[in-house]
This record gives sequence, C-alpha cells and structure tokens, in this order.
Amino acid sequence: MSSDKPKPPTNYRALSAATNRNLLIGFFVILFLAGVGLIGLFYGGGGVLGALACLIPAVGLVGVLALVMAGLGKLSEWLDKQ
Repeated sequence: MSSDKPKPPTNYRALSAATNRNLLIGFFVILFLAGVGLIGLFYGGGGVLGALACLIPAVGLVGVLALVMAGLGKLSEWLDKQ
C-alpha cells in the first residue's frame, strides 16, 4: 500500500507567473515565425529586412518595459519589508 503523505500545497501565484511568461514567449515566437514568414512569402527579402527592422526594436522596448516592471515589483517588496 502506498504511503499517505499529504501533497504540498499548490502555489497558484508561481503557476500563474510561469503561465504568463510562457504565453508571452509563445506570442513573440509566433509573431516572428508567422509574421516574418508571411511577409517574406509575399514581399521577399526586402520585406523581411523591413519587418525585422520594426520588430526587433519593438521587442527590445517590451523587454525594457518588462524589466522596469519587474524592478518596480522588487522595489515594492523591498520597501514593504522596511
């Protein structure tokens, strides 16, 4: 017979954070592959270069925004402990 050890509690906050991160990563992968792929199919190499020239800075801005938001969250946690 198996031991009746209780399961550890589910951390819904960590699960939600991981799900949100995975959805964001999946969105950008689909955006790059499908978006740039279709632009390349219809407009050729020049269109792909133009699309990348727009998408790469946009992803950089989203990354900077995510870092700022994460930093503000850490700062908020640190200030709450003070």
